[in-house]
Amino acid sequence: MKLTLIRWNLPYKEFHKEHVCLARLDRYNKTRYSRRKKQEGLLELASREAHERQAVYFATILNDDGSPYCAMESNVGYFGLDFLQDNYADFLTFQYRSDSEHKGKLFLKAIFLFECYPGTTEKMRRTDFTYTHEGGCLSVILQGKEYDGTYEVIRTQHPTISAEELEKLWVDYPKFGEYDQLIRLDRIPQLARERILEYTDKEFPAFREYLQRDIDRYEQPTK
Repeated sequence: MKLTLIRWNLPYKEFHKEHVCLARLDRYNKTRYSRRKKQEGLLELASREAHERQAVYFATILNDDGSPYCAMESNVGYFGLDFLQDNYADFLTFQYRSDSEHKGKLFLKAIFLFECYPGTTEKMRRTDFTYTHEGGCLSVILQGKEYDGTYEVIRTQHPTISAEELEKLWVDYPKFGEYDQLIRLDRIPQLARERILEYTDKEFPAFREYLQRDIDRYEQPTK
């Protein structure tokens, strides 16, 4: 996979212009890179500085054909990654958080599944899986519409995840430009994985292939 520091515009399903990305970083981080006359290489410079300061910057992980695979946002102690279907609808989000008691580490605090109506990009249901450092797992399903009285929130406290699953939720704070460890799909605990596959097998079958790719790449075979 490849990487670009140009932000993917999720609502419009297209890349921002580079000068727009630079101006946005200036606005968020109170810098002045976009005012310089010669802007070649400035987006990387501004993003690298933001990474070192744990300020705001963006990146897009690309498939080998140059299409977007995952859109990334970084902020203070936070990395958010939105995975995209073939139609560029975001269907899965990872949210990593830092913790003062675990220096140099990020924890995969939340995994969100966005389900669309079949064959469309209109959101139908959202399922949030959140985890604690002790292995606690809570799922929250949000579905229906407020205007027609069908909106509901279903909360379920699940059994503690396994020690092996909990270990995978921790990751070293990444170096600038090196985000492979953040997008590992094999980090998804089994309960969330089964729910995601239930949806993607119908609407985005390629996800199962991506998941198996990461399992084969990172998981050690048991003897």
